[in-house]
Amino acid sequence: MVALIPKAEIEALNIDTVERAIAFSALALRAAIVGRTEFDANEDRDVLIDIVANRDNTTSLAINALLPFDNYNFYTQGGLIIENIQSLSNAFLYLDNNQLDFTTEPSTESLPEIPDYNQTLVNTFERYLFYYSSILWASLENKRNKIVNFRFNPDGTIKLELAIPFDINKWLLGDNYINSVLRVVDSYQLLDDTTEETSNILSRLTNDQILNNDLLLTN
Repeated sequence: MVALIPKAEIEALNIDTVERAIAFSALALRAAIVGRTEFDANEDRDVLIDIVANRDNTTSLAINALLPFDNYNFYTQGGLIIENIQSLSNAFLYLDNNQLDFTTEPSTESLPEIPDYNQTLVNTFERYLFYYSSILWASLENKRNKIVNFRFNPDGTIKLELAIPFDINKWLLGDNYINSVLRVVDSYQLLDDTTEETSNILSRLTNDQILNNDLLLTN
């Protein structure tokens, strides 16, 4: 498990887009793996990050993460996933903010704003990575794309494969991965129950309520 640092510290790092959140969490998980005192090279491939040159003369930040999830609860709960994402066993328990030694400037485009998250549910970097990867995929009109894909494995792991558009010249000239990832979409889809303050109205209906014209249903 890699415990998520406080939200205020994440905001202070200018993690202000979904694309940055994905790069940030992948880097944090990778650091937590390779920084262990007892390093096992055989367990080194759970989170991999690379730069890939595409055939269309663009570049991507390629992120591959193999996250464990509770296989039994996933199926008995009808396929709920975010609450069943488990922790990497081969990583530090905690990354102190002082260990995250990078600086980022706020994104040049203020919109769309990064969606919030439920701090009780999204409390590890593993879940943070999956959460924002899910938002990115939900925000893509074409679900069959080369940017994000999930694959569930019989052994109780889920493979996240991401290729975030990347400004390679910016990185080559001295900037970091987080500043160099590019926005993928113009707006983000929100997940239900993502914050403590919001929820889907359908989840609050009871058997004693009757749907009629006086009750307004929203998306």
